[in-house]
Formats: sequence, structure tokens, C-alpha cells
Amino acid sequence: MMTSSLFRTFLILLVGCLVQNQAHAAAKIDVTALTERISEIVRAQFVDEQVAHKTADEFLEKAQSGAYSAVSGPEDLASQLTDDLRAISGDTHIGVVYDPNSVARYRAREAAKQIVAAKERDSANRRAKIAEAKLDNFGIRAVEVMKGGVGYLRIDYFDGHVDESAPVFTAVMDLLASSRAIILDLRRNGGGNSRILPLFLGYFLGPEQVHFATRQERWNGNTEKLLSRADVKGARHFDKPIYILTSGTTYSLAEHVTYHLRAFGRATVIGERTYGGGNGWDPVVLDDQFYLRIPRISFTNAHTGTLYTEGEGITPDIAVNAAQARHRAYAVALEQLHSTTSDPQTLEEIEWAQRLIQQQGEDTSPVRPDDLPSLGTFGQFNFKGTADDLWLSYRDLPFVKLEKIGPGLYLDDRSIQQQILFPDPEITDSASLTVMRYGEASRQITRDPD
Repeated sequence: MMTSSLFRTFLILLVGCLVQNQAHAAAKIDVTALTERISEIVRAQFVDEQVAHKTADEFLEKAQSGAYSAVSGPEDLASQLTDDLRAISGDTHIGVVYDPNSVARYRAREAAKQIVAAKERDSANRRAKIAEAKLDNFGIRAVEVMKGGVGYLRIDYFDGHVDESAPVFTAVMDLLASSRAIILDLRRNGGGNSRILPLFLGYFLGPEQVHFATRQERWNGNTEKLLSRADVKGARHFDKPIYILTSGTTYSLAEHVTYHLRAFGRATVIGERTYGGGNGWDPVVLDDQFYLRIPRISFTNAHTGTLYTEGEGITPDIAVNAAQARHRAYAVALEQLHSTTSDPQTLEEIEWAQRLIQQQGEDTSPVRPDDLPSLGTFGQFNFKGTADDLWLSYRDLPFVKLEKIGPGLYLDDRSIQQQILFPDPEITDSASLTVMRYGEASRQITRDPD
């Protein structure tokens, strides 16, 4: 059996090889050409024309002043470019990504529209992504019907493979068929692909098709009405109260689902204010190494004629910290069901559940570890706590607690899962860390000076 010290040595050697290979693979970067290309795309395609010109001008001026000439390494360059683009535009989706593998995949997708051989490569890429999504259950983490007839559904991201995920949603919605109310847990959901919206919302809006939003793209002049589907398979729940759980890390498409269901009077939002990322983005290849996440798609709700404010998010109807949100939603759902039910057997069932949750009480653990010691900042990663109680804030998002899965090894299990390895198991004095994401090259990040 491998000892913990051998296990750590193996991991560190493996990660070192991956990082070294990544460094060797990175070609010389033409920063001038790269930043000019970014400015050009932002000006032509960013969702808001006024912000597009402002961002393109200020970003290019900064680049021409030499702000990026001394940046070492493609990852650091991508990170700094992203920070500046977000600071100027105020949009949290825009960003530069160093990922030669994804660049090759995006190019294959475009070439597949014309070239037979490229179509085969694109099909292989798609099959691999679908297989990965199936292994991850298309982002669905948990489903159950609790005492009193309250359903619970946790989704950590919304996958865009609509046809492939449809049978899974059919099974999930059938499992919830006996529920009288549903809690939809989006507290750790960082978004996904908007292609899933008509299918998913079709289970909660209806019974006929509902025009729930309009999608607009300034860069190509396209406008599209988005309609919920009335032909979804499995049980539908458009006549049941919905309670959506949110946190400060509920983001992007998860916010769209929350906003649309509440705007149509279908949901009560319980938890924390969401992060506030409303614009949809597409990848645009910059060169052989980098691509740009360009927000070029806007959405407006068909009922309100607007959407939540970028950077501000959605304010909950019942504000509690994220750790307490499920308990509070369960109690609210049971109280509402009790007040609208006259059947003696159903009332007895609900009262039984109410006594149980009263005894259990709320989770009073902190959502943000304000009283815990700082463990330093590593680029975009800010840590607090101890080796056994570690909390992470990534890119200034609210802190989330990490799961310890080995000596100095932690799991961040939000929508984009990542494992974080500290060379020093006690982590307090670690000078660097390694971030590992499935299917991507590992990144080694040094600690910022105090």
C-alpha cells in the first residue's frame, strides 16, 4: 500500500512533469499582435457597443504602454489580460485563456463545416465531451423526495448536450413526480450552456410553450425568441411551488434560470445574492495558444423586458447564508403546503416532517470565514483557515470550504471542479501550489509577496 509521503512525492513529480511540458510547449508570444487582435474583437463583437469601444481603446492604450511586455509565461499573461479586460468592461465573463488543446478543438469545429477530415476530428472531440458529461451525470448531483412531499434537486452546472441529457432529465423529473413542492439547489452552480434552457424550463413553465426570453447578438444582428418546450418527456412540475437556493457563487446560466422562474411567478429565491454574470459568451481563437471568451450575447426576460444587472446579481426573496438555505427552504415549503392542504393524512405527513426539521435546527456554520486567519494569496486564489479547515476565494468570489482528500490535497467541487495541491501538507508556509483540472494541463502558482 502506498504511504502518504510516497503518494505526495508521486503527485509532485507528476505535476512537475506536466508543468515542465507545458512550459516547453509554449511558443514565443507576440504580445503586440495578441493584444491588437483582442482589441479588434472586443470593439466589433462585445455585447454593448458603447462599452465595446471604451474597453477596446483603454485596453489597447495599456498594451501599447508596455504593460504586458515583461509578463513571464502564457498563463500569467492570460491572467493579467483577463484582469484588465474585466476591470475596464465591468463584465465577469470576458477573459483570455491559454489552452492550445481547446484552440485546436475550436478550429476543428469551424473547419468541420467545410472539410470532411476536419468533420471526423470534430465528431471525435464531441464524442469525448459527451462521454465526459455522461460520467458527470450532466451536472446533476442529487435528487430525492423528502418527508412531507418536498422534492430536492441539486444541479451544479447546466450541460449543453440537450439530446444526450434529455433522458437523464426525464428520469430525474419522474423521480420528483410525487412531490408537492420542489427545492432547486443552485448554490454551487457556475452556469453552463444556454441551449439547455428550453428543455429545462419546459418542466416548470407551461403547460403550453412559454416565450421566456429574447436572445440578441449585436455583432451579427441576430435576434431569437426563446420558447420553453411543451414536448419534454417525463413528469412536469409547472403547477408546484419552486424554491431556488442561491449563494454568492451562483453564476451565469444558473442566474438566468433563477431570474426567469421568479419573473414568471414560479419561484421563491432563498439564500444569498448571486454573483451577477448575465451576458453569454463564445470562444474566439486568437492564435495557436490563446482564445478569447467574448461576451457577445445578451438576454432579456420576456415578462420584465430586462435581466439582472451585470456585477450585481439577483437579490433573494428570503436572505439567509448559503449554509442555512436548504433548511430554511424546507421549512418554508412545508409551512406553505400546510396552509394550503385540508386532507388529514397529508397534514399529518407534513406535521411529522415539521417536527423533524425543528429538532434538527439550522446549520449555523459560517459561509464566509471572516474570523479565520489568512493563509496567503496565490495569484487569483485567496485562502483562509487551517490545513483541516481550508476556505478558498477565487477571483474575489465569496469563500467556499474545500474538501480535504489527501495530505495537502483539496477539492473545489463547484461546477468547474479543481484539485489543489500544496507541497507543504501544513500549507501555512507553502511558497507555491498546483491547480489541476480534469482534461487540462496543471498549473503551478507561486505565493504573492505579503
